[in-house]
Amino acid sequence: MALEVRRTIIPHVNRAKRRFNRRRVLIVASWAVIVCLFGSQWYAYDAAHGFTDRFLYYLGWSFYLWGVLTPIALWIAWRYPIGTDTWLRAVPLHFAASLLLTTTQLCLEASIAWFHIGDQGPLTAMLGHYLRQHTQIGLVTYWLVVGVVHFYRIHDQAQKRELRAAQLEARLVEAQIENLRTQLHPHFLFNTLQAAATLIHEDPEAAEDILLRLSELLRVSLDEMHTHEITLAREVDFLEDYIGIQQRRFGDRLRFELQIDADTLDCAVPTLVLQPLVENAVRHGIGRHKDTDVITVRAFQQQDRLWLEVANLTSSLEDTPERLSSRGVGLSNTRGRLEQLYGREQELRLYNLEPKGVCVQISIPMRRIPSEQNVPAKVASA
Repeated sequence: MALEVRRTIIPHVNRAKRRFNRRRVLIVASWAVIVCLFGSQWYAYDAAHGFTDRFLYYLGWSFYLWGVLTPIALWIAWRYPIGTDTWLRAVPLHFAASLLLTTTQLCLEASIAWFHIGDQGPLTAMLGHYLRQHTQIGLVTYWLVVGVVHFYRIHDQAQKRELRAAQLEARLVEAQIENLRTQLHPHFLFNTLQAAATLIHEDPEAAEDILLRLSELLRVSLDEMHTHEITLAREVDFLEDYIGIQQRRFGDRLRFELQIDADTLDCAVPTLVLQPLVENAVRHGIGRHKDTDVITVRAFQQQDRLWLEVANLTSSLEDTPERLSSRGVGLSNTRGRLEQLYGREQELRLYNLEPKGVCVQISIPMRRIPSEQNVPAKVASA
């Protein structure tokens, strides 16, 4: 699977266009080879009978004859394919067309030869000679054209089916990712509004700040609704608004540390990948315990991999990591998005820290977004 689903269809379309161009060049080249062979045959025949002209004469007339007749043969072969349900009608039609085109071509060749060599007998004798000697070759050539067109049609239909299958697969993946994203948004919105509601009477200023930050988050979320990957710098900026909301809610009991390597800020990450992980760390950490807590968000590079980590210091796993990561909305949706975007090239781990705490670790292929002018994210401890 491609690293970016929205770019899945485009490579297939481009490859299909390249294949079409290659096939077109191949058809023209094959036609040129056939013309050269017939021009050579015509030249050799005249040479054997003691009257020849320059080879370009035969080549030019061959190009003219086949330039007129070949498109007709190709059109008939394409318009009336021979298939399991059409052969009873198509075979007789092609047999008649082969006779007609072969006779027409041989009559033209005989007439040209008769005018070229002068008074070497009546035209009817020349016509009879050409029809007796070359009819078989003309018929074989026509059916060869039919066979080539038939093979091309089969190959073209197979390529179109492959392209349609790839497009359907890409649209399915797009729909699956959008479904996962719509599951994340209500979950996040509910928790944020709940945090504002708890402070609206106790600390109206804090509640107002939460709502302002929430409006900014919703604006950014709508802006990036159809974007599956953004730079890490933009993701961290988005996360800091969420961090501000939670700090207003918990005050001095909760501290955040952002440890983001500067050389990873232009790396591509899934949109809203950090926020649900931080939300889980808050809910299962300080949300369930009265102690103070520190949530650490890290981003660093190792070889060609980008590593993202979110950890707290107060929670602990109550079940196996596999069951927990498939059960919770935040983790299960994050895992699903990673699988859709990166296939087997991603990894999500959930494990306990010593002496206490839980860490979620994500590893994805490193890919930079150089075209976007990134605004450096604030990486100091909040």
